[in-house]
Amino acid sequence: MKSKSLLFLAACLSAGTGSIANAGEKPKPLPDQKQSDISEALKLCPSSLERFLPGDYYYCDAARQFWSGHDGSARESLKDAAAWANKPAQYALGIMYFNGDHAEKNRPLGLAWLALAAERHNPDYEPAFVDAYQRVSPEEMAQANAYWTQLKEKYADTVAAPRAKNRFDRAYNDIATAVNFGGSIFIDGIAGMQMTDGVYGGDAAYGASGFSVGRFLQGREAVALAGWQSNVYVGDAQLVPIGEVINRSKKEAPQ
Repeated sequence: MKSKSLLFLAACLSAGTGSIANAGEKPKPLPDQKQSDISEALKLCPSSLERFLPGDYYYCDAARQFWSGHDGSARESLKDAAAWANKPAQYALGIMYFNGDHAEKNRPLGLAWLALAAERHNPDYEPAFVDAYQRVSPEEMAQANAYWTQLKEKYADTVAAPRAKNRFDRAYNDIATAVNFGGSIFIDGIAGMQMTDGVYGGDAAYGASGFSVGRFLQGREAVALAGWQSNVYVGDAQLVPIGEVINRSKKEAPQ
């Protein structure tokens, strides 16, 4: 699922050199975007969201930092989000490093991040990994494997997704009584909010029913961790997911 913040961030990163801003310069919206729309989409990154869904929170913060022209801070927030199994963040890091967009160009590192983003075979991210995989040299592939082996110790789903799941479950347990047995909940920046096309909105100045807040949080968690238990890799030292990537590479290779 692509939120508006993901579309704004990733689209600009992958749009080519014409969209790259100099250090300290605020990125410019793409032709079909309005700065007011971007500001509206990114104005709410409630800090209380970090308690339940840190991947969502740090990704939102990364988008906010990016559109403020703070590339270094944006990358750090993307890495924080990536550590909580946030695939949009891993994808954005892959695009940044592979293309040299708002980061020092490092194709092997970019490929390693794209591999992590694609490990659930999400069609939003896997094509970019397949394309990058086919473009690197044998030397770059060897370096990508080294990066990937290092990164997966912290960022792969086998580690990061259970970390995110446990974090959510512990925080959610604190409000479970209100969710299950009625009553109101006020969580600063979240209570009373709704999601429209992946963007937070609504009046957060009042308490909301425990049932409503519970549904909202559970829905966001389901999106964040969708498919994380289904990924499989070929061996411990190989970067390539089995099945689709290998088959596509063979089909698209010159005859």
